[in-house]
Parts: sequence; structure tokens; C-alpha cells
Amino acid sequence: MNAASQTPLSESPVPGGKNRRAGRAVLAGAVAVGLLAAGGGTFSKWSEEQAIASGDIVTAGELSMENTTVSWENGAGKTIDPATYRIVPGDTIELHASTTVVAKGDTLKGTLELQLPAQLQQEVEALERAGYVSYDVTLTSGDKSAKDSYPITHEDDGDVVQAVATFTWDADRTTGSDGENVSTSLSGTKLVLAQQ
Repeated sequence: MNAASQTPLSESPVPGGKNRRAGRAVLAGAVAVGLLAAGGGTFSKWSEEQAIASGDIVTAGELSMENTTVSWENGAGKTIDPATYRIVPGDTIELHASTTVVAKGDTLKGTLELQLPAQLQQEVEALERAGYVSYDVTLTSGDKSAKDSYPITHEDDGDVVQAVATFTWDADRTTGSDGENVSTSLSGTKLVLAQQ
């Protein structure tokens, strides 16, 4: 056995050891920056937020009708029942429709019209052209009046508008038995309120 003292093996320095430690530190820093960025962008320039309009509410308006009523009158202003009243040449009858307009909207513009069903409208127009019947519609509210189409704005909110459709049978154009025992349905006649 060799009695000579043995020197412990010394760790040989690994070439570039300091460079490896520095490289690991840079890599760890890059990973940390990446995680911060992925976690909501907290690694960013200065910024600030201020709440605005938090107590403001935007509300839509309304365009509708309430308390609509319908009645019939003869040309002398007397109320009649269309189910039992029998018209003759020379008669005038009037359909009265009254409604309260709900018009809420600062820039709201619309129209109110009394419309006959399409088939009846065509028949009335044909009789008008032939001179047997005259027909017109007037819509009024207070001092405001219009033919056929009544203009609506927010200023009309709560106003009562009355539409009167007037039918007059011309006796001078009716001969023989023309028009006797003829019934006409007004089903489908309506008030139409529409935004323009």
C-alpha cells in the first residue's frame, strides 16, 4: 500500500460556468415577463380608467293608441245603428272613430289614418269614379285638421284625434233598382298609427 499522502481530487472548474448561470437567469426573467403578459397585460405602460355615464339610462319612446271608440251618425248628426239602419239614395252616413294618441319620442314623426279593407277600398273607389258615391276622411284634434292622413309628433302626445269617414250616396245618379238590398261589410276597417 502506498503510504504517500494522497491529495483529494479537486473539482475541475467547468468551462463557462458563470455564463451558464447568467443564461439561466435571463431565461427565468423572460419566462416571468411572458407569464405577466399572458396574465392580463399587467406589464404595460401607465394607464387609467374613469367611469362615465354610470347613472345615465337611455329610454325608448312609444307610439300607440288608447281609449279608441267607434260610432255611426247620419248626415244630420243623429247616432245610428249600422246593423238596423237602411240607407237610401241621397243619404249620408258617417263612421266616427276617436282615439287618444300616445306619442313619446323627441324626434318622433308619424301619421294616423283611417283605412278601409283593400277590397272595400277598391269598391268605393269604383263607385266614386262612376259618380254613385262620394267618400272622404277627415281627421281632427282641436284646431288641427287633415284629410286622409293626420301628421303626428311628440307634441300630439295625449291628444284625442277623431277620424270621420263620410259616405254620401248620390240620388241623381241612381236609377231603377240600382243598389237595392245590397250589403257591404266594413270588417277590417282600422285606424293605423305608423312612424314615418
